[in-house]
Amino acid sequence: MEPQELWWAQAGPARFVKKIVSGIIERRRVLCVTTPVPRPTALVDALRSKLNVELSLETAIVDLSARDQSGSIAHLVAEDLDVSPVEIGSVADFSRHPRLADTVIIVDGIDKAQLRRWSLFLRQVQAEGAADSIIGPIVIALLPRGLTKEETNELCASARLFSFLGIVDRYDTASYASALGIRPADDLPARVGHAVMLDVAAWSKEVIETIMMWEVSDQIDPMPLLQRAADKSGLPYPCWENGLVDLWDDEPAAHAVAAVKFGLRDHVKRRIWAAQAAVLLPFSHRILRSLIARYHDVLSRVVSPQKPLRKKFNDREYEITDPWKLEFYDFKELTSGHISPGELELVKIANWTRNAVAHRDVVTAAKVNQFSEHYETNRDILDNDVPGWNWPRCGQKMTLTVGPSAAGKSHWSSAQGVEVVSSDEIRKSISIDGEIPGSQAGIFQLVRAGSSRVLCAGRDVIVDAMHLEAEHRIRQANIAPPDVTVRYVIIDRPLADKLRDAGWRGGRGIVEKYDQAFAMQIQNALRGDSIPNVEVLDLRNGPSEPRS
Repeated sequence: MEPQELWWAQAGPARFVKKIVSGIIERRRVLCVTTPVPRPTALVDALRSKLNVELSLETAIVDLSARDQSGSIAHLVAEDLDVSPVEIGSVADFSRHPRLADTVIIVDGIDKAQLRRWSLFLRQVQAEGAADSIIGPIVIALLPRGLTKEETNELCASARLFSFLGIVDRYDTASYASALGIRPADDLPARVGHAVMLDVAAWSKEVIETIMMWEVSDQIDPMPLLQRAADKSGLPYPCWENGLVDLWDDEPAAHAVAAVKFGLRDHVKRRIWAAQAAVLLPFSHRILRSLIARYHDVLSRVVSPQKPLRKKFNDREYEITDPWKLEFYDFKELTSGHISPGELELVKIANWTRNAVAHRDVVTAAKVNQFSEHYETNRDILDNDVPGWNWPRCGQKMTLTVGPSAAGKSHWSSAQGVEVVSSDEIRKSISIDGEIPGSQAGIFQLVRAGSSRVLCAGRDVIVDAMHLEAEHRIRQANIAPPDVTVRYVIIDRPLADKLRDAGWRGGRGIVEKYDQAFAMQIQNALRGDSIPNVEVLDLRNGPSEPRS
């Protein structure tokens, strides 16, 4: 299908043509159409095709722009259709002429100086058709430019008036671009460039076809190339009647090149900003949301209903009690010492981008590319809202060991013939003696990432860690969607046995400390922390049946 046909196949343009055809189906003999001049490209061809396919009507195009229209309009139109004026004694003869039957006459080039003659002609054609059961000629009058509302009303009288104003909307533009094969790549710069292309082109088919050929960096920030085109352009000051302004998203949008030519740069920049914001704001928030999820255990210790973060903005004071409500600055301050240098740089560029867009600044292509590079570097560690969305559903299970230090969890795990992700082994890979002082948030992040990779491959996994605190169990369990089974396996043995086999833990109070902590935490674990897809297997007194 040719681009012209694709354009008129879009919902808005196609609906406009369909309305005109519907007017003919209603047996109206005269229809008036107001469009910009020059006429929308291939409008007449789209009308001709629709009328022929749906109503089997022939279409004749009459352009009278170079003709003297001071005489009989009926004679003038008939003569242009090779019907001799001597056969047309009146408008009634014109309306009943057999050679004009079943013909739609599209008339363009109406002389504004002869509006009264045209008005009388159109009224009489309309009146002749009112009681006529025979399909005679149907006249579609394309109105000239520069008519007042009173002149339009006088010319059209009781004929239906169809306006092309606001016919093309965002969905038409996006659909047309898609039909041409213009789809953004997966990376952030391509998505921003594609969004800007649509908003800058707006309703203009020609601008879409131009910008689609540009490099992505020029699509992201098109002002230099628009200025170059404006400098060479002979376009007039934009208005609807000359086809250089139309409604788009219920707001006037000027042809981008004409707007730049006549100093309406802020108008174009607003559209660029709106397009960039539509992509960059959600993307920035995704980074923040993901990092909050990643460091939620750190943040929840300093931001909670019991420990609100107090903030002051001008004279207003407020509290933040939910880590999910944090902004970039507070996140960065509260996770200082925990996040990696790469994550810190990602936070900085995401925060800068969010602030720039919030202040209605246009973001340069270089900044968008920088943001994209930091994102791609950290893509593997970023969480999403739909856990396990791309995992195969093949019955894989995740088992969490729950028990105090030296309870025998690792011994049990290694005997199951299932892949094990061990917090102790991860510590040993980082530190020779296996001791990591301070926060263990980074260790648990690696545990979650490792167990997620195993489940993603469709295999069972055992997560070998103490999991004494409900928060740690719940965060680990929540990496699995509710249709994947999670098991808590409760493991413990007498304190004397644990102290006997304590190894490096012995004599440091570690075993005794966690023995007491386990006794205080066990009840919630036995209830599966009230998570529907958690089964509990208590092995403290030998094997037993799992409990949901």
